Amino acid sequence: MTTCSRPGEARTATAHDRLPSPRAPSDLRTEVRCKSADAIVVEVTGEIDGRTAPRLRATLAGHLRARPAVLRVDLGEVGFLGSAGLEVLLQAQRDAEAADVHLVVDPGRSHAAGRALRVLGDLGGPVF
Repeated sequence: MTTCSRPGEARTATAHDRLPSPRAPSDLRTEVRCKSADAIVVEVTGEIDGRTAPRLRATLAGHLRARPAVLRVDLGEVGFLGSAGLEVLLQAQRDAEAADVHLVVDPGRSHAAGRALRVLGDLGGPVF
C-alpha cells in the first residue's frame, strides 16, 4: 500500500498511517433483576453506544412509566459507556424527577461506566 504526502511523491504506508480496526459490533442486554411496586432493578450488560442507546432509552422509559419508588440501573457489566449512553442516562434522570421516581445509576465494577460517570460529574452533571 502506498500513500502520497505530496503530489507525485509515493511512500509506503506504515502501521502508524493505517486507520484503526473498527470495533466489533456492539451488543446490549438488559435484564430485570427485581421488580416490585417499590423498586425495579435493571442489569445492563454490554456496550452502550450510538447503536444501542435507543434500546436502553426505551427500556428505561418503560420502567419509569410503571412509577416505582426506585429505579436502579446496574451498569456493573458494561464494557463501554459512550456519550450516547450518557445522554440516555441524563434523560432518564429528568424523566425520573418528573415522575417522582428515585433513579440510582450504579457503575458497579465497570471501569468504563465508572470513568464515564466521573467525567459527567466533573462537568457538573448529576451524580447518580
